[in-house]
Amino acid sequence: MTRIAILGDSLAALSAAHRMLDKISEADIHIITERAEIGLTGEVPGLTSSWPPCSPHWISEMASQTPNEESTAVRGSWFLKALGIQLSKRGCTFHLRTRVTATSEAEVHFVGAGPMGSSMIPFDHLLDLRPAGQEPAQWHGLVCRTEDAPEVNLSGNRSDGTTEVWAKEALERNKTTLQEMTWIGDDPAAFISKEVEVGMQLAQTIVDTIIHPVEQ
Repeated sequence: MTRIAILGDSLAALSAAHRMLDKISEADIHIITERAEIGLTGEVPGLTSSWPPCSPHWISEMASQTPNEESTAVRGSWFLKALGIQLSKRGCTFHLRTRVTATSEAEVHFVGAGPMGSSMIPFDHLLDLRPAGQEPAQWHGLVCRTEDAPEVNLSGNRSDGTTEVWAKEALERNKTTLQEMTWIGDDPAAFISKEVEVGMQLAQTIVDTIIHPVEQ
């Protein structure tokens, strides 16, 4: 069985895991992250021009947060959670609160929690999607009732009657503001589509090496 280690729990990482399972269902995928939970902790942009932004079978039930035909946004952290839940159902192993200390050509060494007692995981393929430490633009966001949303260029309506808006300048909070957010990235409007696409492309690169290995 092919074992694949993915470092990081970004949308690209979760998308890559789903894509690899689509192509190689028996793959043994391990996602290693320092976070205590996938999704729900920390918010990411949820603006989307179409739903779903990926294969429907990647997403578990999202209840009231499921976008409808009029939706132009989804609660990003719930979307990540839904992808993670579905990965778990598909057999993916998550190592939460786990810090990678070193990697070699065939092993990941770590400290922290996780289902394995060992501090090392052997792997056949490694995908490192941890934050690179670069400093792109910082964006400011807020969530409010749709009827109270300020007029800004970057905004999206959710199915629960709220709207999320993003701007490079700090947005003025008032009594109708339900949540304030900050996000580091290039473009909130392209975040979901770009991350899903990057994850799929990276996954396909690994899949190709498994299905069509390079001859020595």
